[in-house]
Amino acid sequence: RVSFKEEITKDIKYFSYYKLKPLSLDKESIFPKTVEVEISNNEITYYNQEKLKNFGSYKILYEEFEKELKKLQNFKDTQALNFIYYLLQKYLWCIPASTFDINKKSRHYPDISLFDHSKVLSAIATSLYDYWKTNLDNKKAIELNYNKLKEESFLLLIEGDITGIQKFIYNISKPQEIEKFSIAKALRGKSFLVSLISELLARYILKELNYPIVNALYIGGGKFQLLVANTNKNRKKIENIENQINNVFFEKFGGELGIVLAYKKFSGEYLEEKEKSFADVIEDVQILLDKKKKKKFKNEILKEIKDKSYLCPSCKTVSVEEENQLCSICENANKIGGKLPKVKYLVFDLDNKNIPKADFELGDFGKVYLVEEENINKFKDFDEILLLNDTNLEINNGFKFIGNIAPLITENNKKFFDENFTEELKEGEEFREKSVIDFTILSKLAEGDKKLAVFRADVDNLGLIFSDGLKKKKETDTHRYTISRIATLSRMLDLFFSGYINKLAEEVSQDFIKKIEGLKELNSLIYIVYSGGDDLFVIAPYNVILEFVLKLRKDFYKFTAKNLTFGMSGGIFITHPALPIYLLAKFSEDLESNSKKSFYLRERNNKEYEINIKDSISIFDKTYRWSIEFNGKNSLENVLEEELQNKGYNEVYEFLNNIGLSERKNINYFDVILKVVDRILQNKDNVSKAFLYKLLQLYSLYVKDCKDCVDNKHIDISIYPKLYYQIARNLKGEAREFFENLLIKYGFKENNKTLMSKEDILKNLNVIISIVLMKLRGGS
Repeated sequence: RVSFKEEITKDIKYFSYYKLKPLSLDKESIFPKTVEVEISNNEITYYNQEKLKNFGSYKILYEEFEKELKKLQNFKDTQALNFIYYLLQKYLWCIPASTFDINKKSRHYPDISLFDHSKVLSAIATSLYDYWKTNLDNKKAIELNYNKLKEESFLLLIEGDITGIQKFIYNISKPQEIEKFSIAKALRGKSFLVSLISELLARYILKELNYPIVNALYIGGGKFQLLVANTNKNRKKIENIENQINNVFFEKFGGELGIVLAYKKFSGEYLEEKEKSFADVIEDVQILLDKKKKKKFKNEILKEIKDKSYLCPSCKTVSVEEENQLCSICENANKIGGKLPKVKYLVFDLDNKNIPKADFELGDFGKVYLVEEENINKFKDFDEILLLNDTNLEINNGFKFIGNIAPLITENNKKFFDENFTEELKEGEEFREKSVIDFTILSKLAEGDKKLAVFRADVDNLGLIFSDGLKKKKETDTHRYTISRIATLSRMLDLFFSGYINKLAEEVSQDFIKKIEGLKELNSLIYIVYSGGDDLFVIAPYNVILEFVLKLRKDFYKFTAKNLTFGMSGGIFITHPALPIYLLAKFSEDLESNSKKSFYLRERNNKEYEINIKDSISIFDKTYRWSIEFNGKNSLENVLEEELQNKGYNEVYEFLNNIGLSERKNINYFDVILKVVDRILQNKDNVSKAFLYKLLQLYSLYVKDCKDCVDNKHIDISIYPKLYYQIARNLKGEAREFFENLLIKYGFKENNKTLMSKEDILKNLNVIISIVLMKLRGGS
């Protein structure tokens, strides 16, 4: 239902539903089942009993829940509350909070999870009680009735936003003089630290304000939202906590990481979704956060900074006591990155229990322990023990999803690496079990050219989706923007990017691992540097990334119920492994930015235009739409077309430029580009590298930049006789026929359908041939 158009529209094609299954990272469980909708008189027949079959059994789900509920006896007090919270998430995530009532013609739309609905109601209930009790203690009795609460600002929304994340993670280098420091480990450790910080701070604030975990509406991606009572005590505590946090952050992270907190009080009227809505509260909080970001550390920067003479040789930001000494953050990140592959549990300590040194400490705000399976019994008395990337509940009373997969040395593959790559190690180094494979070694597992690819991406227009995607567009729309719907949407997006992403990385990797001679076992070829919230950064052999990104986008399309309003834009940067990580981050970010700026504008007739924006992937110097399978346009593109239909072409072009869409592209699809590459490789025995290099030379001579041409490329017709000469001279049989059709006659066809014209093939020849040559190098 997320759309930038009115609710009932001909653009809606699908209806999707979740099967009744306990929460897990299994694709069969968490991906919705999709059927095409039926539309008559502009009304969508959402509920079709014949089509909605096999959605599961409430009886079986309840029996499983009841069986697992008996484990409650293993916990007490806060432990027990946390167990119930995670147990309900596991079993209620797939159950609608309310459904259609066919007999009463109820319009209750079944798109809110019973878990999220219950969680939000619990948060409101605890806040309301706190507000009522505080006023009662102050002899200001509050009437707990609906009309009164509509006017009473009894709720307080708190949002925290960690700033400087990208710079903090990627500001890292390998100090030659320090042994046992690994970029791969430290990078993994730093990205994990960021996720821990938001989790730790959210829990600390709730503890200080005396609220349970249910009052955390959202934690992820370096952000958190909390719902509490609007009392003087709570507001003062928040301001004090913010000052404490900034002091610790400035001292511990040297100002590289910071946090801003903002809060907004609101009344029950904003929960009604009539004249006012929860979206208005969110918008006000965002404005406050943006203002605070501009004044970050305004008090701390006036303090005297102790001159320690030296900077950390890795991050070159934090001061240290001695030359060639790592700062505590880089040292800790390196240790955590090395330990993570062995870790099965995450334990939060907000009470500073007397246990051996924690893996991460944040002053008075708490500690975090990364615990291996054999050590978990030492922590059984802690309030919150989370199992990573698995929803099983045993000694742990909760679970957490983290995008953290990385290629690991194991007992079964150590011999392979010892025999093939020992010469790549420095003197005294060796391959150790459960250690992360270094980027240099990882590049050696690439097909052909030994290169890595870095991929960065995030969801398009996510802020707009949350602020406007569920808002009423006209009076006949139902009320869609509710606090519970936003909670469901946030949780499900995070489930994909923090949890499922690991399964996808494993699945894609196995197809390539089977082709590496002598390698019997490896968990993954993909290294997830960071993934959570709505964005990700991954590193892998270039050939693996090319496959991974397409499967990622196609799975995200299915996960979001085939709703094209959820686009994704990213960039692939192919490189040698020696390039510093901050440059990998920068160059891949530049390519992602190219995708974000891209638009595709085609004139259909005198006053109509077809507009496509974003949802693109950039590689080398080109930007593409993802897949020819994604038919239709998203709701934002439809809105733009309707708004601009009476404007001239130049006016439309100028408007798109004014909203930041500055790169006009000709529509081509990345999956088709890769299909062309595969077809060329099928003829590799009959095609010489010299011929392929000649094609690149012809491209550079005859396909020129042209500002007035679509895709900024102009084809000089002189290229065609040159191409024909090269094909006739170098190729025979099927290979000759294929290249003649591809480059001179009609382009690329599949099942008698032209997927790319010969002009589009020529405009993209540099990308196609470059990928082919990379796969052919090295004799593999």
